[in-house]
Amino acid sequence: MIKVNLVPAEILAKARQRQLLLQASLLGGLLVIAMALVSVGHWFGLHQLNNEYKYKESTLQKLSAIVSKVEELEKASSAVRARLGVIDSLLKGRAFYPLFLSEFAGTVPPGVTVTNVTTAVQPDGSLTLAITATAGNNDDIAAWLRTLGADTHFSKVELGAVHASGKDRYGFSIGVGYALKL
Repeated sequence: MIKVNLVPAEILAKARQRQLLLQASLLGGLLVIAMALVSVGHWFGLHQLNNEYKYKESTLQKLSAIVSKVEELEKASSAVRARLGVIDSLLKGRAFYPLFLSEFAGTVPPGVTVTNVTTAVQPDGSLTLAITATAGNNDDIAAWLRTLGADTHFSKVELGAVHASGKDRYGFSIGVGYALKL
């Protein structure tokens, strides 16, 4: 069977052209709608991110205020601790020199006369003593050195030069460390 098309080719071409135009318009409309939906999605996401940023920024400002208050309180706390440390060291050291002098005086034998004592405080809280004295004989010097060496508070006892300072008098110097163990 043979088919004969009685519709002119121009009409068929126009119909085909309308159909292609309609398909292109429909495809373009779908692309525009898809782009609009994607744009709305991006705008909505941007809006959410902006809201989240503002919320986090306000939270950060609140936390920054709290952090600055905490830092101020820590500074005040460390200042108070420093003051308490000074007070504590003063209270502990209040009786240091009277105890030191009573113990030092107890070590001096009867034949020795102390002429000068110079003290220097060390970083660990101990004292370094530079003592100049006179004695009637060498036995008094030796007795004092033994007494200082036997006492647990005195350390590093070193006898300096011994010289005659008059009839039956010997001048000498001693270097010694002292640490009071409370």
